[in-house]
Amino acid sequence: MARKPTAERQQEIEQAVLDIIAAEGIQGITMARIAARVGVSEAALYRHFRGKLDIMYATIAAVFDQVMDTIVQAAGNGRATVQLHRVFIAHLQFIEQHPGVARILFSDEIHFNAQELRRELDARVERLLKFITDLLASGLERGELSADLDVDAAAALYLGLIQTQLLLWSVSGKRGRLTAGGERLWALYIHAIT
Repeated sequence: MARKPTAERQQEIEQAVLDIIAAEGIQGITMARIAARVGVSEAALYRHFRGKLDIMYATIAAVFDQVMDTIVQAAGNGRATVQLHRVFIAHLQFIEQHPGVARILFSDEIHFNAQELRRELDARVERLLKFITDLLASGLERGELSADLDVDAAAALYLGLIQTQLLLWSVSGKRGRLTAGGERLWALYIHAIT
């Protein structure tokens, strides 16, 4: 049987990591589990990555690139409030479709034990916040948002909306859609920034 191209195999490995994290949390990640999920030997993983930390690093980078691609595409054109709303819904839908993402964001392993992964996550979150800040700044310049809006604080609050909705959804046992209660939060957010 022919080997898969490196990029394809790396994507399979990254998806396997997300699947394991979604089911078991980050503590469930071992080279043996990843290899079994992908259907390769542990030695084969080392042809693509130096080790578990390298795989986690690549997974975080890949998933956040996907998040950014999704929300940038969702933003489209229009009034800032419309763009932001589309981004908010697309962001929640992405997390719902990729539950391992949320577990990465809130994992003790990343926040307390793996400084390199925390730095990678921080860089990705900063990129996300910059995108939201830019949308807000554009709306402010066009007079669509409150003239005294602190765009940095409003961007941080946007991220807080995502985290709040995710927390409520998670503790409810993931009943219903992640976006279901988001509209109430969104209405309050829009009231605060316009």
